[in-house]
Amino acid sequence: MITLSKADAIAAVRKNLDEQGLNESVMYSDENTDNDSLDLVIAKTLPEAINEIQRIAPAQLLEGEIIRTFDQLLISDNVLSFTFDRKYLRLAAFQAVDSDIVVTEVIPESDPEGRKQLNKYIRGTYDNPRLVKVQGAGYKPSFRYYTLRDGKVYESIPASAIRKLMIVPRMEYAAATTEYQFSADLLDNVINKLTAMVLYIYKEGELANYFNEKSTQWKTL
Repeated sequence: MITLSKADAIAAVRKNLDEQGLNESVMYSDENTDNDSLDLVIAKTLPEAINEIQRIAPAQLLEGEIIRTFDQLLISDNVLSFTFDRKYLRLAAFQAVDSDIVVTEVIPESDPEGRKQLNKYIRGTYDNPRLVKVQGAGYKPSFRYYTLRDGKVYESIPASAIRKLMIVPRMEYAAATTEYQFSADLLDNVINKLTAMVLYIYKEGELANYFNEKSTQWKTL
């Protein structure tokens, strides 16, 4: 994970603007009262830019928060159901103890593939698992993992069936927040996305498109 302060984000965006010759514009000059306004726009847009990038980034570039406590945890018919109380943007990785597969894709329950999991003859298996997000679960995200090899082994202590569960937290703006943490490999993407979003706000569409395109050029692992 990397920590990016508001001040560093503002400096990085201003550097991008300067390199495009926008430092000569009245809107961005230090003599203009809009100077503080620009910094505030950058600061307020930063968490949204982080969310946008981490929402679409390749799973292998993501870092996040490991979930170890659950509001609900149940195993029935080899299906592991779990609920946790945490605002999150994306479930980045899930692995059961009896599988070598790390699941990074979450399927909506209403999706055809999600509905297919209700059929025990064609649903996911420990060596080809599926993770389904339950619809209408309220503000606490709820999931079902299809399936464990032998769920009965873990029924008394369901948490022991989970080797890894990692989420990407959702960033939210607060005036008192001075820094944000996110995946280190996505720093350049976030700065470019932030620059693009700020440029869109100030009606600089052509340059905004340029930085927006750069924001999805992912680091090669």
